[in-house]
Order: sequence, then structure tokens, then C-alpha cells
Amino acid sequence: MRKPSIYVETSVWSHAFATDAPDLHKATLEFFEAAREGAYELFVSDIVLEEISRAPDELASRLRELVDEIGPVLLEFDEDTARLAEEFMRLGAVPPSKVNDARHVATAVANELDTLVSWNYRHLVNVRRRETFRQISVMSGYYKPLHIVTPPEVEDEGE
Repeated sequence: MRKPSIYVETSVWSHAFATDAPDLHKATLEFFEAAREGAYELFVSDIVLEEISRAPDELASRLRELVDEIGPVLLEFDEDTARLAEEFMRLGAVPPSKVNDARHVATAVANELDTLVSWNYRHLVNVRRRETFRQISVMSGYYKPLHIVTPPEVEDEGE
């Protein structure tokens, strides 16, 4: 059986160290433990790495170490992906000020991944936005549905 392909958006990496949000922190660590055990094939893009580099120095260093340890596949943000991200913004999937949110989803969609995990409820993990991303993806010629969920929902999806 094929492992689910999962794009790990920056908020998930950050919550591995977010002890001020104990429930999200715990769920994130459980998600990464399942990944270490081989339950999923994880992916990131250079957008995730760039966002990590903007964190305070100590946190950025810890985040880079975690990414290196987990070893996700690095996806390139190319011209086709950029066009899809622009469509997401132009058609209102996310506000124009949230360009990286559009880029994360576009990268996952264009690479035909199964799932994108995030803790960003406002711009990614909510019913209206998921449906808007799906509709724009189909209108743009990407027919494979992308599931946008939180880390605990990944396990629920696999059951």
C-alpha cells in the first residue's frame, strides 16, 4: 500500500516547539513520530524553508534541525505553480497579503500530493477555503483533490 504524500506547511513545523499551545504541540509531535515510523511520505517547498529562515535565530536553527532530521522531499516552486498560486489569490481563495498560503497550496496541488497539513485555520484549514481551493484547482486543470487538514486529521483520514 502506498504511503500518503503530505505537504507539511510551516505552521506545523513551528508547533513542534510551541509549548505555549500544549494540545497543538502534542499533536504535532505525534504526527512527526508517525512520519519517523514511516507512515507518511513528507514534502516541503523552498517556501517553507524561507519562512523558517525568518524565525528568530535560535528557533530557526531548531526548525532547520527538525526538517533535516525528518528529511522531507524538497519540492520546487516553479512557473506553473506560481500561476496556480496567482489564480488562488485572484479568485479569492486567500487574501492578496497571504501569498505564501496560496503558494503552499499551489505547490501541493501541482505536485499531486494527497494532503496538506497545517494549523492555519484562518487561511487554509476551513471548509470554505478548502472548497474554494478545490474549485480553482479544477478550473486550472488540476483534478486530484487535495485534503487540507490538521495533523490529527491525517490519522483520521487513513482509518
